[in-house]
Amino acid sequence: MLEHTAEESKDMELSARNQLKGVIRGVKTGQVMAEITVEVEAGSVVAAITDSSRERLNLQDGDQVTVFVKSTEVMIGK
Repeated sequence: MLEHTAEESKDMELSARNQLKGVIRGVKTGQVMAEITVEVEAGSVVAAITDSSRERLNLQDGDQVTVFVKSTEVMIGK
């Protein structure tokens, strides 16, 4: 398994153009998945990630984070 240090990860470039800086306002953990609510300028974004990723990143209420959105499908309804 390839591991990266925190310093190496800071230098990583991503192809995701949609990057929203925000603050974690809610963390719900489960046996397999975690739900992370991030307050961004436009409102809130909720991400479902594995609980092991939440643990590895040590995500907690009040943490400043960046939400990356990469999708080939974005739906809009009216």
